[in-house]
Amino acid sequence: MANQTHIPISGYPSHLLNSLALAGICLSLSVAFYYQLVLGEIPCPLCMIQRIGLLLVGFGFFMNVRFGPSAIHYAIIIVSALAGAGASLRQVLLHILPGDSGYGSAVMGYHMYAWGFVSFMAAIIFVALMLVVDRNRLAGQSNQGATWLASLLGGFLLVLGLANLASNILVCGFAICDGDPQGYIFFR
Repeated sequence: MANQTHIPISGYPSHLLNSLALAGICLSLSVAFYYQLVLGEIPCPLCMIQRIGLLLVGFGFFMNVRFGPSAIHYAIIIVSALAGAGASLRQVLLHILPGDSGYGSAVMGYHMYAWGFVSFMAAIIFVALMLVVDRNRLAGQSNQGATWLASLLGGFLLVLGLANLASNILVCGFAICDGDPQGYIFFR
C-alpha cells in the first residue's frame, strides 16, 4: 500500500461541503420559524415531523463537520432524509386533489411540504455524491475538522432544535396534535 500524505479534514472539500449543507439546513429551519412566528402559520403534525427530519439531517452534517466524514454520519443523514421525505410525500398526497388549496402559503408556487420533499431528496443525492468524494477518507478520522464554524453551526442547530421542541409543546401540549392546529394551546 502506498504511503498517503495526511490532509487535515478542515482543508478537505468535504469539510466545506458538509458545512454548507449544514448551513442550508439551518437556513431552511429558520425560514420555517419565520413563517410560523412572523406570518402566523402554525405547523401541522406532518410539518413538525419534517422539521425533526431536517434537524436529524443537520445533525448528521454537523457530525461530519465536527468529527470528520463517516459512513455512519452519512447513514444518519440518509435515514433521516427518508423519514422526512415520507412525511413530506404523505402531506403532498393529502393535498393533491384538484381544488385543494393545500396547507399554509406557497413559496415560489410550492407549499413548504413540497419544498421539504425536494430538500430531503437533494440531501440523499448530496450524500451519494459525498460518499464518492470521501471514499478514501471514511476510516479513522480525528476531530481536526472542528472549527469555529462547526461550533457556530452546531450551536445554531441546537437552538433551532430546542425552539422546535418548545414550538411543538406550545402547539400540541403534551398530547397528540390536532390535524390542523389553529393556534398555540397555551395562549388560547
